[in-house]
Amino acid sequence: MSRWPDVIANPPEKDRERLVAIVRERYERDDWEGTRLSLMTSAARALFDQDRRDRHDLADLRDFYYRETKASTRAGFLGGMFSVYMESFEAAADHTRQLAAALTMAVGHLGARWRTLLESVPDMLSPAAVADALARKMIAMDHPWIGLQQLGIRSPHAPGLMNAAHLAYVTRIEPHLNTRGEMERLVNWLKPDTQQAKIAGAGEAIAALLGHWKNRSPSPEDLRYLTESIVGTYGDPRVQRGGVWSAVPDDRMAVILRWLTGEHIRFFLDVVSEVEDSHMWEPRRRFWLGLHERGRIEAAWVAFSDSAEREAKRRGAGSKGTLKFGLQTAGAGRANTSLLVLKIGRKIVIEGSHSYKVHIFDETNQRAPKLYQPRYDCEAIRFIPGSKAKSHNGDWQSWVLEHI
Repeated sequence: MSRWPDVIANPPEKDRERLVAIVRERYERDDWEGTRLSLMTSAARALFDQDRRDRHDLADLRDFYYRETKASTRAGFLGGMFSVYMESFEAAADHTRQLAAALTMAVGHLGARWRTLLESVPDMLSPAAVADALARKMIAMDHPWIGLQQLGIRSPHAPGLMNAAHLAYVTRIEPHLNTRGEMERLVNWLKPDTQQAKIAGAGEAIAALLGHWKNRSPSPEDLRYLTESIVGTYGDPRVQRGGVWSAVPDDRMAVILRWLTGEHIRFFLDVVSEVEDSHMWEPRRRFWLGLHERGRIEAAWVAFSDSAEREAKRRGAGSKGTLKFGLQTAGAGRANTSLLVLKIGRKIVIEGSHSYKVHIFDETNQRAPKLYQPRYDCEAIRFIPGSKAKSHNGDWQSWVLEHI
């Protein structure tokens, strides 16, 4: 079983209609001479995929597969149809109920892998109950990916039934995702070692991980863990909207954006403090972090100089997709200047290192710098009309507060 598991070829999209047509023609002629089992199971995958399982012109062929599943004694064919049932699973769909009923009648002829799975999950062929049954199994597992494979489920991130089980699992554990152990278990399920990250249902899982923190904050350690795990796996939502992030509700998205804003401000201050020897950075740290903690700063982005970029990479920024940043490209006397770009209310604020003035733009200014850009030129920013600028002398903090 380990060396030769049940395998059904997954036909490429361009071949699927042709495979279905071949089997349909043989069915209509009732001529099966020389027909390979691999053709029948591959065509079944195509017949029950999302594009074909509801087509009226293929209803007779689907009925034939149901009847053949009930009557067959061939473990290879039945194992293939069990895989099709799992992959095409929709709890309320007619094809799922029909496949489950047919496989139930053929249980005595299933191979050892599938009988073992049915012994472990008796509701496996009960479409209304199986997703929740698998979710309960997952809750009892230290590592759901490994545990499901041990049950006989070769691809725990497969579509269909396993995605339904994933959503049921996330719903059941969400109330407990304020503890580090549950966070880590879900994160490890989403991205097991040496495996690709789960995409289907990932938005719902991210939303669950963030849900406890809409009105409060986790410990700094948990905040860093969640930020690095989520953004490191699925990318920065500020620079790659869409994908899994499109399934995250706005109130949960606001949590990760708030965390990333704080992380960017801290990281900018840490890196610049390392590469510029100045007594000015401690007051700036208190001021900008104080504004962030009071909820005044809506978004933050960093553009590092070459030297600061090297320090940022030494600290691991960008290595897993976490804490992306842009580059500051002005040369000559401004080659070492790094920029912190902030959105505060209706204002865009530019903070800079190496004696660079604070610049404040109204967001209605069409030429004002935009957040999340790959490159900024701090010299060009100085000459954009309509900005207000102030050096870090005297009570510059009050000046900033007045102008934001």
